Amino acid sequence: MIDTLRLTIPSDRFDSLVLRWMQMQQHKLTKSDFLGKTNDWSLITGLEIPSWFDGFSLQIGSRVTIEASPKIYQGHNITGSDNLLEAASLLIDFIFGVVLRLDSTYGPTWPPAADWYVARMDITYNYDFPSYEALDVWMDTVMGVQRGQRRAGVEHRAEEGESRPFACDAMPSGRTLYIGKGSRYRVGKIYPKGRDLLAHPPRSIRFHPEIVSELAAEFASCGRFEDQIRAAWLSRNAVKLGILPQHFAGLPSAIQAENASVYFRDLGIEPLHSKNKKQPIIYFPVGYLSQTLNHSLVWESEFRHLFNTEAAMNDATLMKKLLELAPTPGRAAKAYDFYLRVRGAGFTIARQTVGKSMYYNHRKLLNAAGVSDAMLQDGAPLVRHAVDPVKVRLWNPVSDRLRLVEEMHRLSLRGDVDRLHTEVFKAA
Repeated sequence: MIDTLRLTIPSDRFDSLVLRWMQMQQHKLTKSDFLGKTNDWSLITGLEIPSWFDGFSLQIGSRVTIEASPKIYQGHNITGSDNLLEAASLLIDFIFGVVLRLDSTYGPTWPPAADWYVARMDITYNYDFPSYEALDVWMDTVMGVQRGQRRAGVEHRAEEGESRPFACDAMPSGRTLYIGKGSRYRVGKIYPKGRDLLAHPPRSIRFHPEIVSELAAEFASCGRFEDQIRAAWLSRNAVKLGILPQHFAGLPSAIQAENASVYFRDLGIEPLHSKNKKQPIIYFPVGYLSQTLNHSLVWESEFRHLFNTEAAMNDATLMKKLLELAPTPGRAAKAYDFYLRVRGAGFTIARQTVGKSMYYNHRKLLNAAGVSDAMLQDGAPLVRHAVDPVKVRLWNPVSDRLRLVEEMHRLSLRGDVDRLHTEVFKAA
């Protein structure tokens, strides 16, 4: 699904009276606590909607920029639209139409979603593991930690010119694995969705712990894979992703941005790029991006390789891989024999049966075949259980509990928006 979106557009695309009204509101509004008790209405850097319902940010300057999640209109972000144009339309029409009530007699007074430019887009997928324990062990495997349950090597691939190390943070929602944490281009994230729901339940059911517990249990075995991509990454990889034509490949950033402006004007699209002269960021409109960007390929380039080795590797495929990589069949057989000794007797005993140089030869060959160094971290025998890739499946949940969350959220929205206009926008 398309999760959080950060969308921007030049302010002159709004009617001057509408723009002035929004600028007046941003000087008055910060946020309130959950019970609606107002804090200090004095924020001048942007408009942050109160937490009576799941909020969003709106900044007004030379551009109008919004950042929001499907939570604001459906009450949760567990599942939702995979279509960028649909997701952007739902967000923009909800914010400006339902919350800010900018509809006029003549129709909407804000630019259509297709004309907005993408500054950030989160692409998420849910994977259902057989159980939370299976998800936990899989996360161990990705991090390269031996648990004695199963062993599969998972390689880490850094994109050209980028360093993308793994990081693991302990969160109230359980541990979260990051790929490229802190990057201003792209960040991958993996976490257990069930525990996340316990730590951050949907607002509409926050005071119903029994419903929260049931919802969290329903998604306990769900691994959430989230790819946060920003305009800088889209701009840098535009040709590789098929967003810009192949003849843009190899051009310096500044020249590529200039040529992209001409290209967009020829298509009848108003171009937008940052003013950085060395590495300008090309912003792509929602309508254009929804037709040219393959979301599944973006996700696969970040996460797919984490499944490949584990799903495919068993004793037979490992031996086949060793035979492909080793200079001779004898070397492959010796490395495989050492691997079996580690599994049967533990690393400490197996290590004593070979010399130093032979051990490093075996280790190098096994690493190349997909057996990671994590198998050498303790002396316990390795118990190898082949992974059945059918058990781990892409999951788009259809849930009565999710529909309940959506309905409860919908019922509370009217009162929340009324309070916003009565308590905050009343002097406008």
